[in-house]
Amino acid sequence: MSQTAVTTTLFAIILLFTLPACQAKTVKMSKSGICHTPDSAHYQRTTSFTAYTDLSSCLDAGGRLPKGYAQDNSDPQASGEYNRDDWAHWLDEDNDCQDTRAEVLIAQSQAQVSFNDQKQCRVTSGAWADPYSGKLFTNDDDLDIDHIVPLKFASEHGGAHWSRSEKARFANDLDNLLAVDDSLNRSKGAKGPTEWMPPKHEYRCEYLKRFNAVMTKYRLSYTAQEQRTLTKMRSACS
Repeated sequence: MSQTAVTTTLFAIILLFTLPACQAKTVKMSKSGICHTPDSAHYQRTTSFTAYTDLSSCLDAGGRLPKGYAQDNSDPQASGEYNRDDWAHWLDEDNDCQDTRAEVLIAQSQAQVSFNDQKQCRVTSGAWADPYSGKLFTNDDDLDIDHIVPLKFASEHGGAHWSRSEKARFANDLDNLLAVDDSLNRSKGAKGPTEWMPPKHEYRCEYLKRFNAVMTKYRLSYTAQEQRTLTKMRSACS
């Protein structure tokens, strides 16, 4: 066999074993959990990463899209765009006519609750100490059920490509729900702890602890900047 033939054969063997590997490393998940495709502005600069064969695999592993990432939105599930309707909440999973809101109000009331009728489906009054404000409420109309980790926040930090059933599980998880002053819940919106904290200072460390516990439970990831800020906040608490 000529030298040229040997060289060509060796080159073909190298391609055979390296090409699949190169193709497999098309998407990079950075340490901060962002999925960078080859057309990403930070793709070449991302040198410490976990490799995935495609964007969907990276997102399914808990990664998230870079801010401002342009993607085909013809498939809402593929785009990862947040839609509150996808996160079914206030379900009656045990078919006892009391939905998740009612169960939270019953569990967190400091006094026996009252219902709107004999079926005992809808709670109307009780005694709720709002941990965010420190105020006591007796009328359920003054309360919202807050997702400690907001649904949109969860979507943007790893939950966008969960199945509908997992989104529903998250949206109705009692570990992530608190009966609070409705005005405070609405001022919080979808903000995380680096942007919003309860006005009652004595509860802030507990709030941060509960927020982090839910993030860990569902394997959600903070951005690198959020993580730096939260490290300082946790140090202050300890």
